[in-house]
Amino acid sequence: MHHVRVCGAIALALALSAAPAQAAKQQKVDIKFAAVAGEEPVACGTPIPGLGSTAQAAQLQDLRFFVSDVKLIRRGGKLVPVNLAKNSAFRITRDGVGVTLIDLENGTGSCAVDGDAAMNAVVRGTVPKGNYVGVRWTVGVPFALNHTDAPAVPAPLNSAAMAWSWQAGRKFTKIEFADPGGATGSWTAKSFFVHLGSAGCQGNPATGATVSCAASNRPNVRLKQFDPAEQQVAVDVQAMLAGNDITVNKGNAPGCMSGPTDPECAGVFAAFGLTAKQTVFKAIDR
Repeated sequence: MHHVRVCGAIALALALSAAPAQAAKQQKVDIKFAAVAGEEPVACGTPIPGLGSTAQAAQLQDLRFFVSDVKLIRRGGKLVPVNLAKNSAFRITRDGVGVTLIDLENGTGSCAVDGDAAMNAVVRGTVPKGNYVGVRWTVGVPFALNHTDAPAVPAPLNSAAMAWSWQAGRKFTKIEFADPGGATGSWTAKSFFVHLGSAGCQGNPATGATVSCAASNRPNVRLKQFDPAEQQVAVDVQAMLAGNDITVNKGNAPGCMSGPTDPECAGVFAAFGLTAKQTVFKAIDR
């Protein structure tokens, strides 16, 4: 019995000493996001000039998107997963995959329609100590976490604003613009929505049905040159909208809601990298 107690004490001591050692081999990382239009910052309540193929001014109405499976890139190309910090209102780790909701709207101006004051601009976590030269992530929620009953799961997956009941999942992006002149403005369509998400989905997760989707629409983004200590990721709404006249609706929903035949989706899909080299995200100085 004495031998068992001694062995147990030794094992506990080793475990306790190993924990600080493991922690010492980790370094904190914050991957910060910022909204821009070209080179200019974007914010709720301030008109954004020069958007779309006809260079129109617009009001930001919402700017939120999910980021998952984030990895930093070592010189030589090795991908190193970012282990997210503890779960919060904006991040969760489930089944070994971390998901963060980036929320760059503050509920003021036109963003008061659907937004709120709470914001989050960072993916926060740890990586093994070392030098990193780039970053890679997926825009969206992994399939297994996406097709779940939103009210029954923890934040941020339970966000009502990001739920997409008719597609049996979530909006991966909710980026919206409105005619700065309001109801009496000059736009034929008064809004332009960018709701990127899985499309052609069947099956209701709330009833336990198996879900399948014709198009996953989860862009993989890679910035080969990115220093998280010195740089941030810019979300360029000017580049995102460059392929569309945002003042008119050529068919289906206003803007792009991920429909494969929606005329406005061709430009949005290309900008996010689903059909061409992505142009929405770029590294800029902090």
